[in-house]
Amino acid sequence: SMMLKVEPENPKCFAEGRKDFTCLWEEDEERAGSVDQYSFTYTYQNENSSKCPLRVLPAAGGKRLFICHLNRTQMFVQMDIQVHREGILIHNRSLLIELLFLLDPPANVTVSSTGQQGQLKVSWVPPLLKYMDDSMMYEVSYTMADSHVGQVVVARASSELILRGLQPGTKHKVQVRVKLDGISYNGYWSAWSDPVFMETLPAELDLLIVSLTLIMAFILIVLSLAMLLSHCRFLTKKIWPTIPTPDRKFQGLFNVHGGDFQV
Repeated sequence: SMMLKVEPENPKCFAEGRKDFTCLWEEDEERAGSVDQYSFTYTYQNENSSKCPLRVLPAAGGKRLFICHLNRTQMFVQMDIQVHREGILIHNRSLLIELLFLLDPPANVTVSSTGQQGQLKVSWVPPLLKYMDDSMMYEVSYTMADSHVGQVVVARASSELILRGLQPGTKHKVQVRVKLDGISYNGYWSAWSDPVFMETLPAELDLLIVSLTLIMAFILIVLSLAMLLSHCRFLTKKIWPTIPTPDRKFQGLFNVHGGDFQV
């Protein structure tokens, strides 16, 4: 179904491996004929033409899907395709199979924390395509779980990537897709892998803010204690006021005469 959307030409063709090539096209069920009315022929450069047996499957929206599947192909040589219905040419196309790979999505997509704030490590298993791991490129899509606006980063010839600059303490949704890099082989982007959800580490407290908070708290405690001591002195004076004595007017009354006025 993805090929029907992304490939404008008919028949729509793709390779899932070096020996796995498929072409297909859609027709309205009402207008489509029986499968024996159609012929699919292909020709490699400087070779005789060959026929591909067709099969038909029902498709969505009242369509019929005509499919040719080949398990023997040639790379790096032009293939010319013609589709006839009752002798009338309805589709004609020339292509290079090595430029039409459509791979399965990466498998076992895993998202884990790196132990660093704002980072997540993404890893995956590449599609099984022998000797072509180094020719694969990947797109890693990530977005906050409650958002529809995401970002995409590219990884080449690698099966892991570290996402940086993420919002702390937030659940993120991660998906990965793959295609060949276009150097020797090319093709279409695969479907996205199933989403994987992972939460980033919570935000760490800023040391400067913590220090300033502790200093302010200490100052407030000191001021509170000073006010409390001052208030205590005031209450002490009110409850137990100082009683005046005649010692100031009669010097030596208590120290010398023991408080005896008669002496």
